[in-house]
Amino acid sequence: MGMTTLLVETSEEMRQSFADLLEKSFETTLKPGTIVVGEVLKLEKDGMSVDIGGKSEGAVPMKEIPGCYGLDDLRAQYKPGQVLELFLLNQHDGVDETRPHYTLSVRRVAMWKNWDRLMELRDSREIVETTVSGTTKGGVIVNILGFKGFIPASQLRVAKTLHDLVGDVLPAKILEVDKHKNKLILSHREAVFEQKAKMRAETIGKLNEADIVEGEIVKITDFGVFVDINGIDGLLPLSEITWRRIQHPSEVLTLGERLTVRVLTVDRDLQRISLSLKRLQPDPWMTVNDHFKVGEVLNGRISKLLNSGVLAELAPGIEAYCAYDNSGRQYYLTETYCFRIVSIFAGERKITLEYQGAAQ
Repeated sequence: MGMTTLLVETSEEMRQSFADLLEKSFETTLKPGTIVVGEVLKLEKDGMSVDIGGKSEGAVPMKEIPGCYGLDDLRAQYKPGQVLELFLLNQHDGVDETRPHYTLSVRRVAMWKNWDRLMELRDSREIVETTVSGTTKGGVIVNILGFKGFIPASQLRVAKTLHDLVGDVLPAKILEVDKHKNKLILSHREAVFEQKAKMRAETIGKLNEADIVEGEIVKITDFGVFVDINGIDGLLPLSEITWRRIQHPSEVLTLGERLTVRVLTVDRDLQRISLSLKRLQPDPWMTVNDHFKVGEVLNGRISKLLNSGVLAELAPGIEAYCAYDNSGRQYYLTETYCFRIVSIFAGERKITLEYQGAAQ
């Protein structure tokens, strides 16, 4: 489905003659927040006065008239007797109580109609074009049809930081529209998902477990990263990033980084794949007996505190266990201490240690 060109179509009512519209507006109850038809009575330096029927007059301030900044601009675009659609802002007391006065706007007519257009686009699930104008803590602000909309970070699918998106044009789908609350929420992720449907189907049909593929990191979470593999967001779990213990993917990976990874699983029904980065490197436990011996004294960096003891990293990907003793000794994360190897069980991925003192 192509991207929708955002043009507001002229309604059937607008195709009638202005005279008919004006006559019809005379029969309409005037209330703020509605569109009425009025006839220009007078052009003045601060705006124009209009007759909106029902023995009612209105004033259109200059700030509510697009492209007009003075009387000359006003005269170039409008003339007495001209009939316009106007948005009724509010009613105020006039000198003549028998002839109510209103404040109106030319500028807000198109905006009010565009709310209806936005609802149509939401219901049709069409893809629209937006421009990122700013960021918030939870996502980005985008411009669309003269309004400001919000795309939550969870609805973005880009290999950029929020700040780097400012100025970019993003396809999106409208999720929620509420003109009374001035609320407009969109999804970039859903638009991209639809646009790449064909590519995704082709990719999932060719992928197999153990394949080596390349992709770009498009999202970083606490539990892992998502890598775009030709249209499919494959999950690279935290535990499959490196043989070492890390607390967060951002310790070793960055958004937008290109990776070569191994495919672990392929779910064609759900179009999901899981990936591994660490399995492209040798498992350090396979050669642990070649590098460590029982009785050896060496330094270890504390990588995790447990209820019964600590884990100390002896080499990248190799952690050993040291139980607490009766001395009440305190260990601190990332600090290095000296240990003696008590036992090695490579098949069980287990090494036990005994505390020896300060790091050597």
